[in-house]
Amino acid sequence: MTIELPGNIEEQLRNLAAKQGRDVRTIVELVTLAITDLDATQVAETQAALLGELPKISKWKADDA
Repeated sequence: MTIELPGNIEEQLRNLAAKQGRDVRTIVELVTLAITDLDATQVAETQAALLGELPKISKWKADDA
């Protein structure tokens, strides 16, 4: 997977990696694990909160794929 980051974020990650003596990939993996360490209830709550922000989308049909 490729993740595009704004230049300032990439720079901060590179600085953090240098300070910790790690490569950037390791830092990104650790950050990813930290923000995805949610239980099912937290995921459901987040999804429910975002529903109101989505525009009206027509129902998906198998033929639309």
